[in-house]
Amino acid sequence: MASPSTYRAIRVGAAIVFVGVALRHAVLAVSGDGDVARHWIFVPIDVALAALLVLRPRLAFWPAIALSVQQMASHGLSLSRSFLGTVPLDWASLAVCLFFPTLVTILFIERQDDNVGTSSEA
Repeated sequence: MASPSTYRAIRVGAAIVFVGVALRHAVLAVSGDGDVARHWIFVPIDVALAALLVLRPRLAFWPAIALSVQQMASHGLSLSRSFLGTVPLDWASLAVCLFFPTLVTILFIERQDDNVGTSSEA
């Protein structure tokens, strides 16, 4: 069982990543790079998940799962093309496909540790 400060540090780090990604989406949207509407959709999503990770981590679990599923579909497909050798390795997709399952796992473990700490069983 990790310490609460370890979980908090991981969540704050992930929140910083989400804020950075939100800024990246905003820049891409303003510059008209790619699917502008999609970029604008992800700005508030990323900021909201960042806030949940810091302020209400127990509530972040299910949105993180939902976003993880969506990211695995989009970035997972891009990564699979890399693995097939049809395109160069997509480093961003690799990072996304490693980041989200790790985040969800950390949130799950933290929830379980919280449940153990509050359990009436000895």
